[in-house]
Amino acid sequence: MSASDLRVTVDGVKLRCVLDPALVLGHACGRQLALGLTRVFEAWLPRSFWRVLDASELLCMDTENSPWLHPLALNDWTALRDGTDAGSWPMRWVGDNLHESQLRSGVDDTLLDRFERHAEALQASELPQACDAWNCSFDPVGSAHDALALSAALDGALILCQASDATTAPGPVQALQRLGHQPQRLSPDDSTSLMAAERIFVRQAVAAAGLAALLQSLGGVCIVHALTLPPDCEAANDDSQDPWQRSQAWWYRL
Repeated sequence: MSASDLRVTVDGVKLRCVLDPALVLGHACGRQLALGLTRVFEAWLPRSFWRVLDASELLCMDTENSPWLHPLALNDWTALRDGTDAGSWPMRWVGDNLHESQLRSGVDDTLLDRFERHAEALQASELPQACDAWNCSFDPVGSAHDALALSAALDGALILCQASDATTAPGPVQALQRLGHQPQRLSPDDSTSLMAAERIFVRQAVAAAGLAALLQSLGGVCIVHALTLPPDCEAANDDSQDPWQRSQAWWYRL
């Protein structure tokens, strides 16, 4: 074997990134963006993403009440799902059970249980909305609950999302605020915190993936982290305790 026949491949650990459904389903380039991100991140899809996709035909018929969804994005994702074996997807996700999830290696078997506990606690804390069934259509804030639960279950993994304008917080932050939590916002001038260091890293990763122009064109791209801390010793064996009682969250504009 000659030296030219030798090939060495090094697989590094990728930063986990939860994709907010409103970001990857709300733009015509949503699928392109998500697939591009898998080159530099370990990309995760929350369960609400699949529920929206399953109801895409109904939602497309109600465009007036679903302004946050883009029909081209729904068509692209549906085509990818119908034409790709689940094991060949470059993204990971949690489903209704282990069989319907795509966790792959490197994730312990308790992830699904942790996700369910966090998701159920958020749902139980949410105030009922004045609407019924599909008349609510797609809610970009409500759909962020699963992204927050997945971030917490993945030890505070980052959520890539979008704010509608310079004065509005992204959907995951609004969802936490609805539930009485106040995420800490990283100041644009902060250059010393760990979150500031992460922002630089994420920017460089996005640029390395060739996505800088695409994300720049979307505008308002944000990062959110949701972290829940272990319970006190006295409540360590209490499965009924709200996992969000000891939680922290941070966000910043990318």
